[in-house]
Amino acid sequence: MTATTHTDLVGSAHPVGTLATSTPLRVPPHDLEAEQALLGGILIDKDAITLVRDVLTPEDFYAEKHAHLYRAATALADHGDPIDAVTLRDQLERGPGVGRAGGLDYVAELTLAVPSAASVKHYADIVVGHALRRRLINAGGEVARLGFDTAAGVQDCIDLAEQTVFRVGESHRSAEATHIAPIVQDTWALLETRLQQKRLVHGVPTNFAKLDALTQGLQPGELIILAARPSVGKTSFALNIARNAAVLARRPVAVFSLEMSKQALAQRLICSEAKVDNYLMRTGQLDSHAYQYIAKALDTLTQADLWIDDTPALAISALRARARRMKAQNGIELIVIDYLQLMQGGRQESRVQEVSDISSGLKAIAKELEIPVLALSQLSRESERRENKRPQLSDLRDSGCLVGSTPVFLPDEGCSRPIATLVGASGLRVLALDTETWKLVPRTAQRVFATGHRPVFDLTTQLGRKVRATANHEFLTLDGWKRLDELTIGDHLALPRSLPCPQTATMSGAELALLGHLIGDGCTLPRHAIQYTSADLALADLVSGLAGEVFGDAITARIRRERNWYQVYLSATSNLARGRRNPVAAWLADLGVFGLRSYEKRVPERAFNQPRAAIATFLRHLWSTDGCIYIGSGPGGIPRVYYATSSEQLARDVQSLLLRLDIRARARVAQQGTRGRPQHHISVSGQPDIRRFLSIIGPLRPSASSHVDQIQLVLDSRKANPNRDVIPSRAWQLFALPALAQAGMTRRRLAAELGIAYNGSALYRGNLSREHAARVGSVAGSPALLSLAASDVYWDPVASVQPAGHQDVFDLTVAGGPHNFVAGDVIVHNSIEQDADVVLFLYREGLHKQDVDKGKTELIVAKNRNGPTDEIPLVFIPTQTAFREPYLEAD
Repeated sequence: MTATTHTDLVGSAHPVGTLATSTPLRVPPHDLEAEQALLGGILIDKDAITLVRDVLTPEDFYAEKHAHLYRAATALADHGDPIDAVTLRDQLERGPGVGRAGGLDYVAELTLAVPSAASVKHYADIVVGHALRRRLINAGGEVARLGFDTAAGVQDCIDLAEQTVFRVGESHRSAEATHIAPIVQDTWALLETRLQQKRLVHGVPTNFAKLDALTQGLQPGELIILAARPSVGKTSFALNIARNAAVLARRPVAVFSLEMSKQALAQRLICSEAKVDNYLMRTGQLDSHAYQYIAKALDTLTQADLWIDDTPALAISALRARARRMKAQNGIELIVIDYLQLMQGGRQESRVQEVSDISSGLKAIAKELEIPVLALSQLSRESERRENKRPQLSDLRDSGCLVGSTPVFLPDEGCSRPIATLVGASGLRVLALDTETWKLVPRTAQRVFATGHRPVFDLTTQLGRKVRATANHEFLTLDGWKRLDELTIGDHLALPRSLPCPQTATMSGAELALLGHLIGDGCTLPRHAIQYTSADLALADLVSGLAGEVFGDAITARIRRERNWYQVYLSATSNLARGRRNPVAAWLADLGVFGLRSYEKRVPERAFNQPRAAIATFLRHLWSTDGCIYIGSGPGGIPRVYYATSSEQLARDVQSLLLRLDIRARARVAQQGTRGRPQHHISVSGQPDIRRFLSIIGPLRPSASSHVDQIQLVLDSRKANPNRDVIPSRAWQLFALPALAQAGMTRRRLAAELGIAYNGSALYRGNLSREHAARVGSVAGSPALLSLAASDVYWDPVASVQPAGHQDVFDLTVAGGPHNFVAGDVIVHNSIEQDADVVLFLYREGLHKQDVDKGKTELIVAKNRNGPTDEIPLVFIPTQTAFREPYLEAD
């Protein structure tokens, strides 16, 4: 094997501590031979990557070149491509380059470094073990730095130290699958216990009888969201629940108040417990009888196991650390948080993303500590704008919604379906972007639901991708998530660079070829002969042969010349009595594309559910109908590759199919004036995309071959100008320049290292090609820029935002994270509601209507993952900041 120098190693660029020492610098723990054997095993065993993918990340490798190789291998696996020396080379050339991964010879030698591919899991354990040790060393240095930081508070330093060390252990903690037997046994034991106890409430009781009947108490591991508009009584109701659990059920409870002080909460608790007037108590106007009630209340509350933390702007990481300590020291059984939107998350891309992360973090705390977490949430203003102001689940979300026709990509099936057709479906997987690695990953959609009738807008990018959404729906920019109404023309949005395909074909090559011809130049209308029209006799003969291959002797293909056209009639050989159809018509009807006029045509879903080679076959034959592969004569000829149709849906289908072949085509409309319907063109431009098109799809007609040869000559004679597939210039300010400052490198030296002339700040005003970004990231030492250079993202500028009226809108929620999905071949955001097991709304009609009792309250159980939903009447007593059940109040 080629020797590995310290300059190749990830660890060499990172100090392992901050304390000066007289001892020689020790090399961080690593095992290069295990890393080489692991990568070699992946190259020679197609199943090896699946054995290590869940436990190993690129950052676990000590050698930087090994990290690049593993990152490329996982990208190939994500797209369903084989992993070998050739495909790995091609993948590396799209990102950091083969040179940064050790070179072709090194890649080839890796296959010789593995004693046995069967031991690849063992090698992965070794690599991960050393990675954890290195992270522990770094964590120790960070803890030491915190200890020397005398400006920070001691308790804050301790919280941060706990979080730092805990992250090391959590970074590779994964749950293995468990056999059903012990799960069933444990479940039965729990059921037996409940049968013996004969209790209706098995969780933490709220002492609101109807709520406990619906939920059986607040259950361990559940996240409960209590939401309402301001001044409805969220805090009062949450404190009532905390008091009931701590005082009546004798359960230890922790309340984290980010809005009100400890004293303010204590006053409310005393007032509610003593049932005295809050205003009179605060102003000292109570009589002697009231003070007796207060004295009794103080005695009761003093004995309750109730803990209050009023730290403002508490971070989710700090809350997790404090909750762990309180669970260990005080055995808390319920956490109450007032309120969710005042917490701080770990990321600042957008407030919606941050709240989503906080919501997921609270759910994780509930599961880890096996206790319920009750989080209060502020509702959006959407409910105030409706005539019916009763809250609904969509009000809980800060993100927007999509119209029902928006196609959502489903990676397991390789196709997209309108979001409206997915309502009620479960277990669907969508494609989401991990914004830490900038890689697309499959994730489960927990819920798809309608959210109402709202104003919508058409967002169109320069590639012609179009999404119709509400003004508050968010899209990803390099600066983070932005609402649609905050976007400006020219803002670069994140789009998928390509889409994965299934590995198994369900249609033959002849079927796909024939389908392409019939969609392009076929007439397949009811009460009309099934026919294909072409000016090329060779194509007519081809279609005749394809029909025979697909349908055998069930049809007869006749070619007839009519003026300058050749008509291919596909007739059934048997009589078509009642209930019997032309086999071609029946086949097209089964595919869902029979009876469509030219402006209605589309690609059937089944054609999307094919491997890349099959999709290329379909497109090759479709392109022979209304497509063009052409170059003008003369030295300045410009290659033209496009497909034209009067059907907007067919054009978008072709654009999406090309994306599966890693070809990013542009959609545009060519108006025809009085000559007819607008024509929708799908154009392939730019050297990389044209080369890929000619290589993967290519021409079907021999007459186009000469143009292909000329196009290849022109492309070879011209230098590629990557002005479309770029990383926005904001990457300089966000990643490159901060990395330079941290490394102590001047901008002049950066230019010298890159081998370019120094031209002051002009360098940092331009976009970066992916190759240039990789070079800058490598020289500046910016992992973020390196990840962007090898990302699954294409950054496309906003071309227009136009009002599109009012429509029914929908949304879906993604389980866990990342909180986004691919829709309309654009990456869009989702919401926080999916993390909650129970969603409660407080609604007081009297706040909106003068003739309704202002104390009359509805507790709406809008979501209950493990039980029914319902509406529970309550009475709010503002003088006592307390909620009561009506029958108790009547007593």
